Amino acid sequence: MAFPRSPISPISPVSPISSRSARSALSRAVAVAAGVVLLAVSPAVAAAQAADEGFDQVTVESGRITPDGELTLAGSYRCLSTGDSVRVAASIERGENVWYGMDSVPASCDGSWHQWSNTKPTEPGAYEPGPVRVKTSLVEFRRTGFIPMPTVHSEQIQEVVLTEA
Repeated sequence: MAFPRSPISPISPVSPISSRSARSALSRAVAVAAGVVLLAVSPAVAAAQAADEGFDQVTVESGRITPDGELTLAGSYRCLSTGDSVRVAASIERGENVWYGMDSVPASCDGSWHQWSNTKPTEPGAYEPGPVRVKTSLVEFRRTGFIPMPTVHSEQIQEVVLTEA
């Protein structure tokens, strides 16, 4: 049984020139898409790499105590912005592994070194001039749902000499 001939002509193969230009256009589109992804991801990668390399740092350099118990701690820090709220927190040792927390202060995370200072009243006589241990931290508060959760970027314990103010 013979089949009748179709009036539709067979599809001609794609010419090598149009195939090459289609591959070139596709390659350009893939390169542009990859570039857009890299631009979107690179700030987060840079911040993560900097944190991994110990870029975020905080120190305490001085402390003062007044006779009526007003305590002042001061130091420096640097950090990179992550988009969330970052604060400098400090605690002073009150006894063996008992820490008295100071209020935290906002940090400006632009990669440059900045000074921080925090003053808080304590009980008169609780601290006297002389060496004390101070714990300083750079803490980021990330929103996960309704409650901001703390993430510590840098923390260290240093000995500082409280001077009488």
